[in-house]
Formats: sequence, structure tokens, C-alpha cells
Amino acid sequence: MYSFPWGQEPLEELWSRGNTELLQTHKGVRSKLQCRDGRKSVPCVVSVTGNMDRGVMAFLSNSLQQVKKEHGKQKLQQRKVLKLHPVLAPVKVALDIGRGATMELRQVCEGLLQEFMEAKISAWPGYLKSLPTVEQLNAKYDEMGVLFTVVISENTLESGLIQVRSRDTTIKETMHISEIKNFLSRYISAADNI
Repeated sequence: MYSFPWGQEPLEELWSRGNTELLQTHKGVRSKLQCRDGRKSVPCVVSVTGNMDRGVMAFLSNSLQQVKKEHGKQKLQQRKVLKLHPVLAPVKVALDIGRGATMELRQVCEGLLQEFMEAKISAWPGYLKSLPTVEQLNAKYDEMGVLFTVVISENTLESGLIQVRSRDTTIKETMHISEIKNFLSRYISAADNI
């Protein structure tokens, strides 16, 4: 049984069917049903059924979490986060642009998106439609289960540095654009072993 927000539902059922089905199948001839060790008892049938749809729903329901975080002076902030395992997360990284020369930043994002696709790292092209604030953007990606958000900005054009935010820690770190593909590949391959 799993407790969904709408109530409890079974995910798996275990049925002990006794020996009636075996006896019906072999027309009541008990000698055909003797155990291998020579005992004359008739074995019982055990049946297990599972509901894959409900199992996936339980997994997703369990993965959607309300995370509480202290923000500023005694201001409690909640955010919804879809915390899927890194291997199961459908989107590993979202690409967005900050302030700056939009056309050049989009070209950098498209190049990075192509690199990710070649490395088989699924990416969300958020730079095509940006939300007004970074907070709204992060909230959207947290609810989608996106592991990392990469922001390409004017600073990227000048120094090659990008900002990377982790879904799980919400820590933003700066790294060189040439390191991001290897960083993500290492993170995802390390998660394979968990």
C-alpha cells in the first residue's frame, strides 16, 4: 500500500491461491504433483501482481518535495523540488542567458547545447524563452527536476566564466565554460554507481 495525497492504493498484491488450481490443471491426480523430495503433499500457488502505473506515480509523488530554507532574517521560504535520481532526471541541465548582448549569448548557448547533445547530456534550451527573474527561473527548473542551471552572461563573453546552480544544494558556483561538459559527465557517471 502507498499513501498518495488522495488516499491509500495498493502497488503490489500477493495472493495465496492454495492448491486448487494445480489440482484442477492436473485433473485431481495428486501423484503428478508430488514434491521432488518425495513428499506426498500438493504444493500451493502464490501469485504476485504489481501495478506499474501506480508504482511510477508513487515514485514521482515521493520525489516531489517541499524544501524549507531560511532566507534572510527569519524569513522562511519553501520551494517545490522534483528530486529525481540524477540518472532518472529527464533533463540534466538548463541553459539560460543573463544580461548582455543577447545575440552573442544565444550563439554561445547554442554551441553549448550542441556539445551537450553530442555528449548525450540532456539539456533544456531555456535561453529561447527566459522568465523575468532568476528566482522564478530557478523555481521552474526545481519543479521540473533539472539538476543544474547554467547561466551564460556578458561575463562569459569576456572571460569564459559561467554560473552553475545545483538543484539539490542551491549553491551557485563559477567555472570556465570549457569545464562544464566534463563536470556534468563526471557527476552523472558517478550517480550511476549510487
